[in-house]
Amino acid sequence: MVPQTIAVVNNDLALLDLLQELLLEAGYATTTYLTTDQTYQQLRDSQPSLIILDVGLQASAPGWPLLKLLHFDPNTVQIPVLVTMVDHAFIQGKQAFLQAAGCDVLELPASFTDLVAKVETLIGAPLARIIPTSDPP
Repeated sequence: MVPQTIAVVNNDLALLDLLQELLLEAGYATTTYLTTDQTYQQLRDSQPSLIILDVGLQASAPGWPLLKLLHFDPNTVQIPVLVTMVDHAFIQGKQAFLQAAGCDVLELPASFTDLVAKVETLIGAPLARIIPTSDPP
């Protein structure tokens, strides 16, 4: 059985690493992407089970154009997107678009429990527990 793969897209490398570690601990395979021009094509090609996307603090931030591309592309529109955002007021102003795009929202900071609950709501519990291995000494 192949575990669900979650793609995490953010422009903060430390946050990418933290989310990858937390999701791995919860049993999900993850891939991480710094927000770049190539991210859209990489997501389109890899077809993850879920995309966790930081949309930034402005409509011009890299996450917003990516979210629109994912929403309007017939090859990616079926992939659930969990939008992360720190600014509650800004998200409220974008609520109509997020609902139309079928996105769920996780306001940051959020607890590990809240993150896993959102992920499980969107794609279910992990199919298989992933156990990290380390190289022998």
